[in-house]
Amino acid sequence: MLSYCNGMKTFLSINRPNQGPRLRTCFIGFTYLLAGLGLACLMFGAVIPLAAGILFLTALVVCFTLELYGKIPILPPVKFSIWMTGLIVLPLIYFIWKPPILDLTVWFLVFILLTRFVFKSELNDYLYGYLISIVCLLIGALFIQDLVFGALFLAFYLVLCWCLMFYNMMVERVGTRCPPSGFHHTGDREMAGFSLFALSATMILASFLLTAAIFVSFPRLGLEFLALDTGEGAVSGFSKRVELGEVGRIKQNDSVVMRVEFRKNGQVFRPPPRVLWRGVPLDYYNGTTWMSTMPLAWQAFNHGGQGKRLFTVSAPREMVVQEIYMEAFHTPVVFTYGIPVKIDGTFKKIQMDQGFSLQTLDRHSGPRRFTLIADVGNTQTNYPQPVYFHQPNLFPHRFLQVPPTAPRTNRLAHSLVDGTDPDAVKAHKILAYLKNNYGYSLDMERKTHKGALEEFLFERREGHCEYFASAMAVLLRLNGIPSRIVNGFAGTEWNDLGQYMVVRQANAHSWVEAYIPGLGWKVYDPTPPDPAALFETSNPLAQRFDLMRLYWQRYVIQYSIQDQIQLANYFQRETRNFKDRWQEWKIPSLSEMLDSLHNHPWALGWAVAGFLAWRILARKYQWQGASWAPRPPFTVQVYRQMLKRLEARGIFKPKNATHLEFLKALHSLSPEQREAVEAITRFYERHRFGNLPFIPGEQHQIKTLIRQV
Repeated sequence: MLSYCNGMKTFLSINRPNQGPRLRTCFIGFTYLLAGLGLACLMFGAVIPLAAGILFLTALVVCFTLELYGKIPILPPVKFSIWMTGLIVLPLIYFIWKPPILDLTVWFLVFILLTRFVFKSELNDYLYGYLISIVCLLIGALFIQDLVFGALFLAFYLVLCWCLMFYNMMVERVGTRCPPSGFHHTGDREMAGFSLFALSATMILASFLLTAAIFVSFPRLGLEFLALDTGEGAVSGFSKRVELGEVGRIKQNDSVVMRVEFRKNGQVFRPPPRVLWRGVPLDYYNGTTWMSTMPLAWQAFNHGGQGKRLFTVSAPREMVVQEIYMEAFHTPVVFTYGIPVKIDGTFKKIQMDQGFSLQTLDRHSGPRRFTLIADVGNTQTNYPQPVYFHQPNLFPHRFLQVPPTAPRTNRLAHSLVDGTDPDAVKAHKILAYLKNNYGYSLDMERKTHKGALEEFLFERREGHCEYFASAMAVLLRLNGIPSRIVNGFAGTEWNDLGQYMVVRQANAHSWVEAYIPGLGWKVYDPTPPDPAALFETSNPLAQRFDLMRLYWQRYVIQYSIQDQIQLANYFQRETRNFKDRWQEWKIPSLSEMLDSLHNHPWALGWAVAGFLAWRILARKYQWQGASWAPRPPFTVQVYRQMLKRLEARGIFKPKNATHLEFLKALHSLSPEQREAVEAITRFYERHRFGNLPFIPGEQHQIKTLIRQV
């Protein structure tokens, strides 16, 4: 970049006030803009609080104003190194107050960044500011796994290139060791032409495209220790111990948990409007908390590209491939839809418990990607067997446990069913009772000192999904039907632009699985619809923005070797198709061309418009070297045509000769040719240098004389 800047001096105009911004203003402005982008990365990554970030940005604006008027930078009052002092002070602060290392480092960097703008020993100190801004960008990159980082990085890349370019120009004028008093007004009388920004932006864009090509060539390696997470917007509650009401608190957050693409036989598959994503089944209830006491069934390592076989479906109904892109959140749970047959993804180890709950064992919570093949043909029955393999101590007693319950809860459980009813009929009656006699509400502030479930059933008579599921599970168990609740998500949002499902924390949901002999674990959802959710509408702008976020996650964060292979196969396939079409192509006959124009009349209109645009362009511009340039005046065109015709006769005009000197040297021409050349030369002199208007018919006469040369 520095060597490239040496050629930029030709784009600076001296003492021309209307040619662009001042050189010094550009140098200072881009320097502060780079620092502002570095602070913005820390703010968007939640590394520094928003209020502190706004305060720092305000301080940058104040410093920029002072430096614009030459008030700063100034020499430091004491000559000592802040870096060396930091090496002594920072360990003392850490061992005395023990703040987080990252916070301590970031605050120290911001302190140095701001003080460097006020105190400088020489022009070379600006480079230290650039370096600190780059470190802030890298720290922000560890925490921002969103589309906003793409925009910040592009802006930072462009501004950094301009900073280095103008820094090099300042160095050419005062040198790197110049004190602040020597460069306060350097570049005040020099203007940076707009052609400078156009050329530099073009070259920067070309270098960025080269970087993008390298980016596509090298996949991400999935280094988990780099996938840090701030915890902002994280999902909690999907663990093996959940207090009653905790899912309701998760539903208050609208952050995206995952996006899912569905494929069936290579085509886009749209699932039903409501999809239950199974997470954690919970079997033990003590009256306030649900827990999973299911032992581990197996653990296995995952080999990328091979995957892990899960269940064997004897008669699959509808096999669907699900590409799941999960955001960063605090849970190892893998949410599934349907009966999972095979799973693959960006994880190293996976396990499953006796309740068929899948969890990864990776020690990070960054974005993850799963490829899940599942049978979604029968979503009302999950698994035919009671547990992963039969154990007397697991079934059915584990799923019939109930805490001490109020007498009227027992009376309600037995009054809802007939003792002679089959288990499936009993479950259906309890389901209908809860759906038809209770309302939905997220407001669950306690109003009595009774048990939470008793208050819901007999006092409040409204609640959210977790209370409905808990009530049904307890009522089923009191009637001798093995049951458990499941915490997961109910996906209902579909992005029509990208053809994928969006699952948010607000979609957190609890439902019931009851074991029905002959059917297996059957799904029951006793929660009535949320009235507020019935009026949700799809926002096209929000859908487009969410699609961009998916692309960022899909093609940047989770770009892999498999994606490279697919990309290479795509180009190979398209190249082969192009060759086939080229070999089959032949020049169409006149009748075929007329038929084509008849079938596509708009093509003729576009062809005529293109021809007219080309003619207009050709009249005013011509191709010179590697770019379009304005076509020269008519006088210059005819004089050049004359010189070309003379060169064809072996007569060349010396570069240092004027047009009149060249005219006197034409002794080898015939009198008619010499007379024509003299008339063209006089015409060129009169209109090119005398700026005289054309005489009517004069241009036509000159074109005729050209043919006589």
